[in-house]
Amino acid sequence: MKTWLLIALAFLAGLSGMAVAANMNGVLAYLSYHLLLPPPPTYSTVAAYINLGNLTPGMSGVAKVTAYLYVNSSGYFKVQLHHEGLDDVFSNFTVVVTIGNQTVVLNLHRDEHTIYLMPGNYTVSITVYYTVKPNPKGPPNVINRPLITIKPVGEHEEKHGGNYTGSDDQGNDDNQGSEG
Repeated sequence: MKTWLLIALAFLAGLSGMAVAANMNGVLAYLSYHLLLPPPPTYSTVAAYINLGNLTPGMSGVAKVTAYLYVNSSGYFKVQLHHEGLDDVFSNFTVVVTIGNQTVVLNLHRDEHTIYLMPGNYTVSITVYYTVKPNPKGPPNVINRPLITIKPVGEHEEKHGGNYTGSDDQGNDDNQGSEG
């Protein structure tokens, strides 16, 4: 019986030695923190509806509408033109969006731009310049399809889209007028 007790004690001593050896590679430091980030900008919109009516091949025109934007906290916002399928119908589709004193020009090649907005109520002027292709393709009827969206930009996204942003002077953009 003493032999069995000696074996058990030796086994326990071996386990204790392994536990001590395992703790020899211990953690020297622990890190904890809580990152406080400002909340994303909050906003609400009242959308404008643009109806270009009956279009014919080669037709050009201009449509002007007004939307409203209410910004509760300052931040960067991405304004984006959703032009999927428009390049099959239009040879020129240029949208000039004016929010406050900032003007953004979007078209089939430059479809987004980021702007910085302070809290406030904004009247948004939207002007669409378009020319229908000589041989347009696409759905014959489009009803209330989202065209322009705005959303807050996260810190990981690019803040400057490389598109034109400037004052209300719009006279230098060759693509904004109707082509005929």
